[in-house]
Amino acid sequence: MRALRRLGRLIWRFMVIFSFVVNVILVVVLLVLGVLIFDIKNNVATPLVAGLHSSFVGLDQATIDWTIPVRDEIPVVLDIPLQTNTVVTLTDPVPLSVSATIFRQGVDILGGPVTVNLQLPTGLQLPVALDLNVGVDEMMPVELDVRAVIPLEETQLHDVADNLRLLLEPFAVALHNLPDDFGGAFSLGRDVLVGDAPDLLAPNDYSRNPWPGYSMTAGLGYNLYNEPIPADNLPIRTGIVPPGGISALDEQLRPELYQQGGPYSINQQAQQSLETRGLPSRYYQGGLGQVMRPPSVSRGEMVTAAAPADGGATDLGILIPTPEP
Repeated sequence: MRALRRLGRLIWRFMVIFSFVVNVILVVVLLVLGVLIFDIKNNVATPLVAGLHSSFVGLDQATIDWTIPVRDEIPVVLDIPLQTNTVVTLTDPVPLSVSATIFRQGVDILGGPVTVNLQLPTGLQLPVALDLNVGVDEMMPVELDVRAVIPLEETQLHDVADNLRLLLEPFAVALHNLPDDFGGAFSLGRDVLVGDAPDLLAPNDYSRNPWPGYSMTAGLGYNLYNEPIPADNLPIRTGIVPPGGISALDEQLRPELYQQGGPYSINQQAQQSLETRGLPSRYYQGGLGQVMRPPSVSRGEMVTAAAPADGGATDLGILIPTPEP
C-alpha cells in the first residue's frame, strides 16, 4: 500500500509539473503570437489571400488580343456564268468571206450569188453580247492577318474566374477591414462590446479596385467592336450561376441569389429547364472538348506535322490527353 501511495504521489507531482510546463509554453506561444499577430496579418495572410483574389479578378477582366497570320493555298473551282453587253476592239485584221446576191436599184439582179471577200481592219470596235460560262480551276494563295479581340468575361472562363473570386473575396475584404495594430484591435473590441460591431465585408479601397491593370494594352486600334455576331453563333444564357464559397459569407456578397433559394437550387432549376428545351449538356457542362477531339487521334498519341521535303517527320510535341471513357 505504501508503494502504491508513493507511486500515486509521484504521478501527481509529474502531472502538476507537466501541466505547469505546458501552460508556460502556451503562455509564451500566445505572447509571441500576440506580438506577431499583426505582422502575420499584414505581411503574410493579407498579401497571400488578397493576391490570389486580385489575380482571379484580373483573370476575369483580361482580354485576349492576338493576330493570327494565315498563309495557305486553297483550291478554287468555279463555273461563273457571264452575260453582258460590251464593246470589243479588234487587235488584228479579221478576213470575212460571205456569199451575196447583188441588186441594181430599180433595174434587176446584177448577178447571181457571188462570194465577197472582206477584211475588218485593226482597231474596229464591235458591239457584242456575251453569254458564256467562265471556268476557274486553280490554286489561290491566301494571305490574311486575322486579329482576334476576346474579353474573357464574355466566355465560359468567366464562370471559373468568378467562382474563384467569390471563394476568396470575403476573406480578402475582411482582412483589409481588420485592424493593423493593437490600437485598432482595442477599438474593435470596444465597439463589439457596446453592440456596434463593424461590417467586415464593407467595401474598402482594396475591394473597389483589387486589380491594378496589365503590362500591355488590348484592343487598341481595333474597330470591329460593333460588328454583329452571326445569329447562329450567339451563345445561350443557361441561367446557371457560380456556386460560390462558404454560404454564410457568400450570402452577404450575393443576397439576391439566396432570396431565390441559393446557387444550388437555382442551378437545379436551370438544368431542368435546359433538359426541357432539349439542349445537350455537353454545350454547358464542359464536355464539348471531348466531342471536338479528332476521332483518329487516340489517347496519348503524338501529333506530327506533314513530312518535309527531306522525307523526315516534323514532331510538334503535342500530346492529346484524351480522358478515359
